[in-house]
Amino acid sequence: MLGYFVNYGTDIHISDSSRLQYRLVQAVPIIPTGIAWLASFALSESPRWLAAKGKLTAAQESLARLRGCDVADPAVIEDLQHIQKQIHTRAADLERGGSLKSIIRDTFTVPSYRSRILLAWTMQAVAQWSGGQGISFYMPQIFTYAGVSSSSQSLISSGAYGVVKLVVTVVFAVALIDVFGRRPCFLLGLAMEMVAHVYLAAYLAVDPVNNKSASNAAIAAIFIYAIGWSVGLCTIEFIYATEIFPTRIRSFAYSSTVSLHWFFQFAVVRVTPVMFVSLDVYGTFVFFACICAIGIVVLGLWAPETKQVPLEQMGALFERKWYNCWKAKPEAVVSEEESGMEEGWETAGTDTEKGGAVHQEKT
Repeated sequence: MLGYFVNYGTDIHISDSSRLQYRLVQAVPIIPTGIAWLASFALSESPRWLAAKGKLTAAQESLARLRGCDVADPAVIEDLQHIQKQIHTRAADLERGGSLKSIIRDTFTVPSYRSRILLAWTMQAVAQWSGGQGISFYMPQIFTYAGVSSSSQSLISSGAYGVVKLVVTVVFAVALIDVFGRRPCFLLGLAMEMVAHVYLAAYLAVDPVNNKSASNAAIAAIFIYAIGWSVGLCTIEFIYATEIFPTRIRSFAYSSTVSLHWFFQFAVVRVTPVMFVSLDVYGTFVFFACICAIGIVVLGLWAPETKQVPLEQMGALFERKWYNCWKAKPEAVVSEEESGMEEGWETAGTDTEKGGAVHQEKT
């Protein structure tokens, strides 16, 4: 958001021929980066890492700080016990052979693991190829296409777009995703994005002349897209990737997922201006709308609700065929754990397969 306003201020106050124009734009991001680096020293260490190093007291204190409660709180003690069980399971797994090669092999051969990592990759693909950062990077140009007349007006409109994205993203990520759940948010977000893309494609295909109402609606569609993106796949694909992977494959699965995110973002940002030329501007928005439609169908069938599902019970959501995972009921999974039916059971470190399904071993 600040970047848009920095561009606007630079455009109106510094000459286009001055080197300071691009130097200032490149230098300003160093400030928040520096603040983030300094703030990182105040973060709590990961409770799982502390427990893995045998620092159980520090792990308990870190859990209490994250939960905002006392170290003696039963929820903190229960969390620590779950973490210790996972550490013991992982240690036994490593004794049986837990090399990176075997972890990668299991990730793609164990059906539950394979379904999870492919879902995380698909979410990243849909997030970026439905517009993603390609639209954000070229927002001033897109506002010009929508009928904003001058460069300065386009930049200030981009700043307003940044404000909307920031506010909606923060509100949903901090407060509402855990209220409504992951599925309703990303499905609503994709639907809003698709509607915005369809209107922009129609508006740009007709190419209205001096139609102020149509232009205003196109500008509104851009802000509808911003809200949809912020509600949906701006954050949820990252939340999913932190929730669905068991500790055995988490390092490889999460790092590969985030790497894919940056690759797709680079690719989309790189090809978007090419698409504006080769597909025409309206054709680019048709492409984005099609990806949104595909995402609604594929992710709607594949992605189960993960709200309030413990990590230890996540595998139960992916025992079905991928197109039936949406039927998994997190309430049922949690209730089983609470009733004690799952007590003493954990997914074995080697996750041996039996009959095409992950076999559970008594630990």
